[in-house]
Amino acid sequence: MNFLRKNFRIISLVTLLFVGIITVFSFSSARHLKFDYDFESFFPSGDPELEIYQDFRKTFEYDNEFVLLAFENKKGIFQKDFLEKVQGFADSLRQARNVTSVIAPTDLEYAVVGPLGPVKLPYLHIDEPEQYATDSARIYKSEELVGSFFSTDARSLCLYIKTTEGIAKLPSDTLLGLMNGMIETSGFDGYHMAGKINGQKVYLDRLQNEFVVFFISSFFLIMLFLLISFRSAWGVWVPIVIVLLAILWTMGLMQVTGKALDIMTVLLPTMMFVVGMSDTVHIMSKYLEEMRAGRDRFTALVNTIREAGFPTFLTLITTSLGFLTLLYSTIKPIRDFGIYTSLGVFIAFILSYSLMPVILNSIREPNLRRESKSSQFWEKRLHRLLGWIFRNAKAIMIAVVLFIGISIFGITRIELNNYLIEGLTRGDELRENFTFFETYYSGVRPFEMIVEPRDSTHSLLGPEELRATDRLEQYLQTEYGVGFIFSPATLVKGANKALNGGDPAFYKVPETDSAITEAVDQLAQFKKRKEIKVFLAKNEKRGRLSGKMHDVGSKVIRELNVGLEKFLAGPDMKALKCTMTGGAMLLDKDNVYLVNNMLSGLALSILVVALIIALIHRSLAMTVIAIIPNVVPILLIGGLMGYFGIDLKSSTSIIFSIAFGIATDDTIHFLARLKIEMNKGKSVIYAVKRTFISTGKAVIVTSLILSAGFLTLIFSGFESTFYFGVLVSITLFIAVLTDLLLFPILVVWLLKKKK
Repeated sequence: MNFLRKNFRIISLVTLLFVGIITVFSFSSARHLKFDYDFESFFPSGDPELEIYQDFRKTFEYDNEFVLLAFENKKGIFQKDFLEKVQGFADSLRQARNVTSVIAPTDLEYAVVGPLGPVKLPYLHIDEPEQYATDSARIYKSEELVGSFFSTDARSLCLYIKTTEGIAKLPSDTLLGLMNGMIETSGFDGYHMAGKINGQKVYLDRLQNEFVVFFISSFFLIMLFLLISFRSAWGVWVPIVIVLLAILWTMGLMQVTGKALDIMTVLLPTMMFVVGMSDTVHIMSKYLEEMRAGRDRFTALVNTIREAGFPTFLTLITTSLGFLTLLYSTIKPIRDFGIYTSLGVFIAFILSYSLMPVILNSIREPNLRRESKSSQFWEKRLHRLLGWIFRNAKAIMIAVVLFIGISIFGITRIELNNYLIEGLTRGDELRENFTFFETYYSGVRPFEMIVEPRDSTHSLLGPEELRATDRLEQYLQTEYGVGFIFSPATLVKGANKALNGGDPAFYKVPETDSAITEAVDQLAQFKKRKEIKVFLAKNEKRGRLSGKMHDVGSKVIRELNVGLEKFLAGPDMKALKCTMTGGAMLLDKDNVYLVNNMLSGLALSILVVALIIALIHRSLAMTVIAIIPNVVPILLIGGLMGYFGIDLKSSTSIIFSIAFGIATDDTIHFLARLKIEMNKGKSVIYAVKRTFISTGKAVIVTSLILSAGFLTLIFSGFESTFYFGVLVSITLFIAVLTDLLLFPILVVWLLKKKK
């Protein structure tokens, strides 16, 4: 200690130099940090079905590189000026870079096979309004057009736009900007857009805005709590400087390692601002306690590090463990979030025990008179609270048991469910666009299936295979809710329709084998066209069935899949081998993986924390005291989710292990101080009293900071972020209540015979 006292100035200068160098480097790196939203990064890595999907895309095309663009006309779609504007827009858009095709309703044609071969006729005679009535009747008798290109209420038309496969962020934004500019000058009554380039732009813009909003709101809210708690300027700026540096270092590390800010890591600064503040508050509370006891500044710092160091190191482990359980996830962005947040918490710990002592030793001593008044305020109220707890111990335990029972019943009502657009709040413009396409069209959610002949010697264009594909289409339309369907069978249906004068009634697979052969021969003339290749492989042994459906949620999809599997295994489908694939299916499956992994992670967190406490305190009673107050909030929050209908999904499942890891911090600080007091030979009751009063303030302040900090996330435009903020805040608030209420009771009941 004498060595440290003599050389503290040199140690301080070295520390400041080291911190300064890393800070400058981190600032230089963090300035180049970018925002990114890669939809496909949320696909489950290492899953065999991901390989099937990637092979599917190589054979056919990307299933998510499309834009649906619907234009409304209040007077109805069969108006010449409206149709001309749609046609002009489509023609202009085809010239745009990174647009590979535009299928517009005004371009659609049907074929009629005459004596001289097939003749193509337009569905819409734009320049002949007198034919609009006939056109309308033909269109709305053609099942393949209604709900795909023509709305069910005949008040809007939809363009199907294909973009360059794997289009990067910059060209994607450029194309979207061009499209928006064209729409603004077109003069349509209204429009609705859905697709990857639009969703990506909206998500990234919102990420950037919310990154700033969350950071600023957390900053001022925490500053307010620190000011109320310590009632001094230094009590505000010292911890804030430590946490800001930790955030800066972590963001610099992200840039150096090539990690961009995405929908998960955009929460990192807020998360660190909140979680990283915990250690600084405990250090400052202990430091002030030592100063009030009459120690000089250096001795107070040494005693603070000696007594608070090990407990805060344990909280570092438990908090990091909560985030590191995210490594169980098969989703890369979630794994990255767990890794970088854990590193950030570790960096905050290092700065708290290196830079913070240097700062506290260098600045003016705190006003102990003011601090004494603040201390007396907390001591009086904590003393009264402890007395009330002991007087009502049995009632408190009965209430806790009752709430646990109610919560367990609520947990049984939780549904495993997620939506393709679950990240968007109600009323969001992008979400409203999805709703529009679900109301007047077939929807936006892609449905993809690979179809192959079960007999490898057969072709998909064989009579048995085509009839089976047709039955599959009918089942998907009537039972599964898929529309906008295209497959090898729809190609043959179109050929049969052409052979019968373009009559919509003949849009079906012919009944006789000879008629099927005639339709297939007719189709062979167009075999090299791209629209054929994206649904039928060159060797005719593999086909694609593609459609659109409503975003009904993974729970409904799982129920529909049970019926679909039974149908596929039935006698009507013996000729086909069918495999579901596509990005939407992978996201649904990934959600199930993630929920199971996170629940396993929570169990592991509880087990590891229990082992750590058991090894350190060598007491089963201490382990029980540590675990119960922190498991109760997890059960209560699970019950609330069940009663309020909050689904279990990727965004809510990660809450439990993270919240448990953070919530155990307070209990660890209580146990550490209890052990110190009991080692001094004090009775259990007196040790509990000193622990409760001396540590209670820091526990309450840090918990309020944590809860309030996470609560700022409720202002997010992402529903997933909103629920994350609300549920973690409630969990941590309940955790501090259970710590305050249960800790004294459990200690007295379980340790009353211990000397």
